[in-house]
Amino acid sequence: MRHERRVLITGAGQGIGLEWARQEAQAGSTVIATARDPKAAPGLLGLEQSARPGSIAILPLDVTDDASIETAARAVQERFGGLDELVNNAGTYGPRDDGRLGAPAEEVQRILEVNAIGPYRVTRRLLPLLKFGREARIVFITSLMGSIGDGPSGSSYGYRMSKAALNMLGANLAQDLRDERIVCVLLHPGWVQTRMGGPKAPIPLEQSVRDMRRVTMRVAPTESGMFLDASGEPLPW
Repeated sequence: MRHERRVLITGAGQGIGLEWARQEAQAGSTVIATARDPKAAPGLLGLEQSARPGSIAILPLDVTDDASIETAARAVQERFGGLDELVNNAGTYGPRDDGRLGAPAEEVQRILEVNAIGPYRVTRRLLPLLKFGREARIVFITSLMGSIGDGPSGSSYGYRMSKAALNMLGANLAQDLRDERIVCVLLHPGWVQTRMGGPKAPIPLEQSVRDMRRVTMRVAPTESGMFLDASGEPLPW
């Protein structure tokens, strides 16, 4: 019997998460598309209506709220039994004009809660379901802006700090899960044409997601925990 991959995506209400859900559904996967408030995500609701019947399940999930994560996890377990892939995509950028520590500490804390601690919370709770998956994978959508080796250029403190922390999470989790054959993939999507990326971004959304999905599926267990761009090339930490 053909096994449909069960893929859960956080932040699927728009941008990369929504496009990832669309492409996964087209590829025959069973998609669990989550958003903090699905009712406020018309693109996601429209995708559910236009996709293959039963291919997309929408669940509310706030990555900063343990109760929300628990409710979603229980629903996934009851309806699908396990997961084959978790895409930690939900994120926020924060202020862009915070040079010289211009942003309040509370704003930086909020960004860290969403971009770094959020994936920790979600992955920690869903990890038992991934142990029931086939060739299970955990994807972390990160950013080259979290790289120290690439050369810091100032400002965007909260975002940069959060992505550096996310990279540390993914790289270390890969080591801990090596014996369980669960692969961790850390991906920089590039400068993409999304609301966060803005209209001047050079990379079309569909292309970025298509390339990242290809990399996700071809990363070998021996490459788990590497920091890669959308073409699969290693990036500096």
